[in-house]
Amino acid sequence: MGSVGTGLLKGLRRVLEKQRKPVDLCRTSRAWSSTVSFSDIDEKDDMGDDGDLKDSRRELEPQSVDPKKGWGFRGVHRAIICGKVGQAPVQKILRNGRTITIFTIGTGGMFDQRVIGSADTPKPAQWHRIAVHSEHLGAYAVQKLVKNSAVYIEGEIETRVYNDGIDGQVRNIPEICIRGDGRF
Repeated sequence: MGSVGTGLLKGLRRVLEKQRKPVDLCRTSRAWSSTVSFSDIDEKDDMGDDGDLKDSRRELEPQSVDPKKGWGFRGVHRAIICGKVGQAPVQKILRNGRTITIFTIGTGGMFDQRVIGSADTPKPAQWHRIAVHSEHLGAYAVQKLVKNSAVYIEGEIETRVYNDGIDGQVRNIPEICIRGDGRF
């Protein structure tokens, strides 16, 4: 028996030792080693059971959204990106004294685009701006990440809004923020 089988048996023994009710043990053991074949099952009895469930379900009702109240929740703004580092991580100190680490990740496309023929040319890479708000993860990024190294990022999608000092215009920058719940 291989190491996978041994590990599976050890895990199974732990689960069975934690079971306190013998009824649960019997029910779970039947699920693992069933002796019933598919030809023994009477399909007519199963159809009657399904018919009862359909009658007890209520009909789906269309949902509407009040424009003044919105959806009632913010939604999920999560991004998972696997790519290569384009710009090496740089740490910046904000006005409030916090440190933020900023770098870019390229996904898709090809870095070597010397392909002959216009039909075979790949799409350009999509670049994502990453902002690490955790000081520990930011220090790790500065030490370990260099240009063209592969990286996996999981964080929240946010749009940073600021006033441009040169033009005086309001700028919106979409970025992926890695905070305490993000992964690197």
